[in-house]
Amino acid sequence: IAAAERLLQEMEQMGLKPDFVTFSSFIDAFTKAARPDMNQILKILELMKARGLKPNLRTFNCAINACAKAGDVAEAERLLQEMERMGLEPNVITFNSLIDACAKAARPDMKQVSKILELMKARGLKPNLRTFNCAINACAKAGDVAE
Repeated sequence: IAAAERLLQEMEQMGLKPDFVTFSSFIDAFTKAARPDMNQILKILELMKARGLKPNLRTFNCAINACAKAGDVAEAERLLQEMERMGLEPNVITFNSLIDACAKAARPDMKQVSKILELMKARGLKPNLRTFNCAINACAKAGDVAE
C-alpha cells in the first residue's frame, strides 16, 4: 500500500488528480495477486475517500470481485451494503461477484447463493451465463450438484 500512496503523491505533485479509474486500477492490480489482501484493498478505498472521491459502481465491483477471489463472502456483503447506503444500485456484475465469493469460500453456503439469486431477480436483473457458472461452481464445491 505504501507504493500505491507514493504513486498517488507523485501524480498529485505533477498536477494530476487521481480519479475513479485510478483507484479502480489500484484495486484491480491488488486483486491480481494469488490471494488478494483485503486489508490493502480496503485501505485503497479509504485513500480514495480521504481524497474526496466517493467510490462508484465500478470501484465497488472491483472491490467485491477481490472479495470473490479471496473467498471473503462477509466482506463482499459488507461492501454491497456500503454501496447501497451510498445510493448505488448493484448490477449483474456485482451479483456475479457475490455468488463467485460464495463459490470460493471455504464452505460454500447454497442457501446464501439462492438468496443472492432471488435478490438479483427481485431487483429486475437477469442472471447471465456467468451468474449460472458461478452458481454451478458453488454447488460443485459444496458437493450439492443436485441443487
